[in-house]
Amino acid sequence: MIICITISVWEEMIINSKYMDLALRIAFDNIGNTSPNPSVGAVIVKNNNVLSTGGTSEYGSDHAEVVSIKNAAEKGIDIRGAEMYVSLEPCDHHGNTPPCTEAIIKAGISKVYIPICDPNPIVCFKGTARLKNAGVDVEVLTDYSSAAGDLIRPFEKFIFHKKPFVISKSAMTLDGRIAAMSGDSKWISSVNLRYIAHRLRAKVDAVIVGKNTFLKDNPALNVRLCSFDNSVRDRFSSGDISLSGRKNFFLTGLLNFTIQSKRDPLRVIVGLPETVDPGSNVFNDNNYIIFAREKEYERYMKGGTFIPDLNIVKNTGTDPDGEIEFILTHLAGKGIMCALLEGGSALAGSFLDAGAIDQFIYIIVPMIAGNGLSPLNSRGHEKISESHHLHDITIALIDDEILYSGYSESKQG
Repeated sequence: MIICITISVWEEMIINSKYMDLALRIAFDNIGNTSPNPSVGAVIVKNNNVLSTGGTSEYGSDHAEVVSIKNAAEKGIDIRGAEMYVSLEPCDHHGNTPPCTEAIIKAGISKVYIPICDPNPIVCFKGTARLKNAGVDVEVLTDYSSAAGDLIRPFEKFIFHKKPFVISKSAMTLDGRIAAMSGDSKWISSVNLRYIAHRLRAKVDAVIVGKNTFLKDNPALNVRLCSFDNSVRDRFSSGDISLSGRKNFFLTGLLNFTIQSKRDPLRVIVGLPETVDPGSNVFNDNNYIIFAREKEYERYMKGGTFIPDLNIVKNTGTDPDGEIEFILTHLAGKGIMCALLEGGSALAGSFLDAGAIDQFIYIIVPMIAGNGLSPLNSRGHEKISESHHLHDITIALIDDEILYSGYSESKQG
């Protein structure tokens, strides 16, 4: 009898793993397209068969649960009595869309599996309670709480602090240099790691660089996954890249899942140069913002290089930390939930000093520069004990280069 029970429990664990993994995978696939809503995946199952799936639509449209229910209805599939696996607790409030709990109850779903409750105070535990009160069984699969939590870190930051989640990404030599003394940095990282950078752009809402990077590199700051050879793209969808340290689901997806970009992130330039070339790559379309200090703005308006209709926002911050606060508040107001810091050691240092960097992704290459530019030019500390300590560390070895990720705050669960 004991043996039979053990087998039954083991089989149930395998089934739950199969479908919750699929829900999490769907959620990852849609990251970058749903902000400021979290990306969620839903899977409807009956008799151990997947009947329908769905992912969160663009902001203002259907959530994952409703998408999966509608997809089943369009195919004429009866989902009454079926079970649903969702990567986040269903909502139970009226926002831009009706509550997902209502759709689940009306559809006749018998049981809902979730890995974590929604951190949003207006949702947390309320969706679960509503479903249970309506006779829908709810089971929390705590073994998947960490993986689900990795996918909604930006959403949590946005909900509790009304600011975007900021990732600082940089490629550097083993002795911590992003460029030689002359400023030359081409190419510190390999084609593999440049491809990773574009995959990361596809998963954020904005890419931020300083004005010096804008002038020196004339970056496009868009997503160009298709510009890489098939051999490179195939490698990062094979599932062969292993991670050590924290089993981070977001980074697992970044390095191993197929990624398709549906849109480019907002291009953000911090600082307004004295001269602006209207033919710069950033201005290929209207999807950009330039944050200018008041003196920069006035100088530009009075100068002889005025270009009409530039998307310039006057930064009213009164000190360096206040300027970063202004930038992040403005971006949050535009629905930017996750932003990527890509260029400028001074810019990255300013964000660090302001306590505004949530995740560091450093790519370390087997080179020794001997001297040169640091990835962070900040105020620094007098003592090592005062240094910024990172948590939830994940490391990936890709050929002879190392991707190192750490968070400013630990993720509980």
